[in-house]
Amino acid sequence: MTQEDLAARMQNIEDVNEITRLKHLYCYYADRHDSDNWANLFTEDGVFDGGVFGRHEGRETIRALTHLPFAVHYATNQIIDVDGDCATGKWLLLEPCSFPDENGDKPTWGMAAYEDDYVRKDGEWKIKYTKLIPLTYTPYDLGWEKQRMIER
Repeated sequence: MTQEDLAARMQNIEDVNEITRLKHLYCYYADRHDSDNWANLFTEDGVFDGGVFGRHEGRETIRALTHLPFAVHYATNQIIDVDGDCATGKWLLLEPCSFPDENGDKPTWGMAAYEDDYVRKDGEWKIKYTKLIPLTYTPYDLGWEKQRMIER
């Protein structure tokens, strides 16, 4: 292995680690309703495509989004591919959360996938596009087999 090969491998490892941290920050800020820090993870023209939750384009539009009253994102099983200053990521999501309801917040199990595009701008990785693909959101007390609220 040449020094160039080794340097390229090390850069790839660093990029994957930085993108993983970026996604973890995405989850952390979303769960804490920290809209400013959450939106700043996106490029100026970034897109949050929430499927049934709507498509939102541009950092300022993303900043104005209302988060669920309660949520804990567990983004796992990442598959990250880096190509220079661009990258893609796929993640699975387990999300205990609450949905607003006329009778109060409704405890819910959320399961979804993410498909993301990332770009490196000024030496920093940012989210260019994130797509939330709901697999199921279901009432906590009914589990994910008795009553599915959202299906793919």
